[in-house]
Amino acid sequence: MTVQTLTNAILILLLICWVGYRQLTWRPVSIATMWRFPAILAVVGLVTIVQQVKPSSLTPLDIAVVVGEIVLSLAVGAWMGAIAQFRRLEAPLRLGKDARYVATYESRTGVLGMVLWIVVIAVRIGVDVLASAAGSHLATATGVIFLVFAANRAARTAVFAARLDRHAALAA
Repeated sequence: MTVQTLTNAILILLLICWVGYRQLTWRPVSIATMWRFPAILAVVGLVTIVQQVKPSSLTPLDIAVVVGEIVLSLAVGAWMGAIAQFRRLEAPLRLGKDARYVATYESRTGVLGMVLWIVVIAVRIGVDVLASAAGSHLATATGVIFLVFAANRAARTAVFAARLDRHAALAA
């Protein structure tokens, strides 16, 4: 087992636990703060890829595998956003140290959200193994893990935002 493989396994395990916990519990919803996590993951992913992969070594297989993974991750993230349950908070909840952000709803995706999250991870591992066997080096890069998860969380947040806009319009 290489250091990169061990790093990938640890990252995947930490993300499964952290996001899994968040899928199963009611969490206050602030769309502005929800965009931070995917943005940070995307930046870290891109920086990591730039450091690990030389552009001259990229093949069409590398690009196809990564694009396919990201598209699948976006689709599952949108599905997670669509199945999320919302409930109105009794009183608005101020979030953060400076209380700039206010949540009026809380949400969770429940067991189905957890199952979808595990599917994203399983597909990521399967693609990593198959693409590596086929000669793709980009698919095994740690930065791709960050990009795939960023895409998932971004799609989920976008669907959350659209759904909450509809909730607000109906409540008005």
